Amino acid sequence: MANKIKACGIDEVGRGALAGPVVVACVLFKNYQNIPHGIADSKKVNKKNRVILYKKIKSLACVGIGVIHSNIIDRLGINQATNIAADISLNKIKILPNKILIDGNIKIKSKLNIINIIKGDRNYVSIAAASIIAKVSRDQIMQAYSKKYQSYSWSSNMGYGTKDHLLAIKKYGITSMHRKTYKIKVLENI
Repeated sequence: MANKIKACGIDEVGRGALAGPVVVACVLFKNYQNIPHGIADSKKVNKKNRVILYKKIKSLACVGIGVIHSNIIDRLGINQATNIAADISLNKIKILPNKILIDGNIKIKSKLNIINIIKGDRNYVSIAAASIIAKVSRDQIMQAYSKKYQSYSWSSNMGYGTKDHLLAIKKYGITSMHRKTYKIKVLENI
């Protein structure tokens, strides 16, 4: 049993948003026989089921979450901020994996066996679970911000560049939660 593979999955949410943090989650299932049914890429799971799966995953897996806010993203750039959030998420899980499956091109500082997989959230349950944890965690953060910044519709757009959000930026300007280094060229067409 000592040689049993313990693979964790890592995925991010919020990389392309105009406001709010980038959130990276790391998930390592304690028992592969007890994985909740319905886990898929968070974009393919409706909001209600994401929240249900989020709770199940948190109860059945080791979960680490890394959050890097917009002011740090502006200072470091989105790639480095995402990489740091990934390192934080990995360091928060309590069981050391012997394999790390990462969606996309996130880079982490680890001597463990790392495999970057394009569209890994579609093919690996631990990455899909990390996608769900990251999405629900970030949505909770944006819901909290939306109470303070109601004009930006973050409760529905989660800080992404929707038409309503872009119109609000044009009308009210940017907030401390916006990524100031992002160029919002679309505003010229609204």
